[in-house]
Amino acid sequence: MAGTFYQDLLAADLSTLDDLADRWESIHKDIKGLGQRVHDEALSPLRDKGYWEGAAAPYAWKMIDDIQRQLEDATKVADAVRRVVEDAVVDLKAAQKDLKDAVRRATAQGVHINTDGTLAPDVVGGACKAELTDKEQKAIETAEREIAQALKRGVTADRDLAYSLMADIGLGQWFNDDPKFRDIDSTKRIGEDEYNALNLAMQGKNPYPGLSSDDPYSLGWDWVTGDGARHREYHSGDDMTELIRSSESMDKLRADTLDKFRGDGQPEGNVSYSISESGKLGALKKLVTTDLPAIVTGDEDHLGEAFTGSYNLHYTVKGQEPDGSLVVEYKLHNNTSNESFLHYVGYYDWLEKFNRDDGVFSSVDQEIVWTERIPAKGK
Repeated sequence: MAGTFYQDLLAADLSTLDDLADRWESIHKDIKGLGQRVHDEALSPLRDKGYWEGAAAPYAWKMIDDIQRQLEDATKVADAVRRVVEDAVVDLKAAQKDLKDAVRRATAQGVHINTDGTLAPDVVGGACKAELTDKEQKAIETAEREIAQALKRGVTADRDLAYSLMADIGLGQWFNDDPKFRDIDSTKRIGEDEYNALNLAMQGKNPYPGLSSDDPYSLGWDWVTGDGARHREYHSGDDMTELIRSSESMDKLRADTLDKFRGDGQPEGNVSYSISESGKLGALKKLVTTDLPAIVTGDEDHLGEAFTGSYNLHYTVKGQEPDGSLVVEYKLHNNTSNESFLHYVGYYDWLEKFNRDDGVFSSVDQEIVWTERIPAKGK
């Protein structure tokens, strides 16, 4: 079972990154100037001294030109990667030291830290207490804040390193001819589309999948008729994804994501939207005044949440910009089923009995994944 980021950062042997930076420096030193040598020793004699003539010659020259370009690109990439890794080593070591110092201070004051990095709210000095003194409460709050700050710093450095390396090396077949980064703090240059492509590439998927033509109406029809695949995946740019992103409910979920990350420093978590937050009458009112009109009119501000009903979002913080903005990957699982069609009567286990696996009115499972940049509050 994978450990939490808290456990991973405490135990990480960061000397391996020092070794990696040294290896990239050695690679850069070895290949620097190699492109020009290829030009001087292979291309120039063929082109300038007439050693090769005929129909094949221009193609040979073009191939050697391309080899030279790739070698020069590789040299730039090696230099950029070396600098990025060196920068990450400094930030990760600082975050690890801050975390160890915070843990040591908290432990010295009797604060109990669980193995996953969370703090026990009622345990001090190894004993469970019904009531804490002001000093003990302050010690727990201080430890929680210091650990969260160290974790946030570590998360940012870790994720920014991953995306800086991916962006510099590139997603294509050949070396990136425009490496972008010399430090991990410059990942703000990565656009949302590129983040989405990099996320897919890291999972071994096609970084540029074709856009899906599905929308809530076509999905609803496939649920009724039983046509099409019973599992669908949607990414940035797909209609289903953009409807969720533009839903009014997402405004609060983005704010909740910022608050949770700032509060605990953990790179992953969940935020939820509930149609019945104010009770069944509130859900019925929303159905009549918001959801049904959205379905009839195609109102994009409410159509996504009208289709999904209540939903849970799993978020993964990919990085944090210097101004406090977060780069976050969201993942939503939704199931269009007979149970979900009846969700306005409430969420009960017995509704599952109405679901079907195939044929008409059979369930259609959806996974919606996208990455976006959430501005810091006040930005």
